[in-house]
Amino acid sequence: MTASTAPRMTPQRQAVLDVLHASDDHPTAADVYDRVRQIHPGIGAATVYRSLAVLVESGHALELALGDGSSARYDGNVTRHDHVVCVSCGRAIDVKTPLLTNAVRTLSRDTGFVITGYDLQFRGRCPSCETT
Repeated sequence: MTASTAPRMTPQRQAVLDVLHASDDHPTAADVYDRVRQIHPGIGAATVYRSLAVLVESGHALELALGDGSSARYDGNVTRHDHVVCVSCGRAIDVKTPLLTNAVRTLSRDTGFVITGYDLQFRGRCPSCETT
């Protein structure tokens, strides 16, 4: 969607977006539904799922495929950032340390690609899983 066709921000969409902005755990659609229902008990699952799709399509939210075969997760932080994902439990957190600009330039030079963006995912075991 372009800015001229931006979706109307209905109360339901705003509630979904508010849940995403308040979440730092990259919830699944089912998690978002459960959290929105706590605020708006009458909201239906289909409305939440449609709202997520519209918010992602319009650039208000990100849909993350974390490569672990599980359900997609959602992120209200649409600024460019990376993630570290636990291979055991699926937990994902934002990486605050950006990739060095020189590394992107080198990759572009070495591959011939004009790099227009990237989404880097580091994988490992989170502290909770590492101790179990």
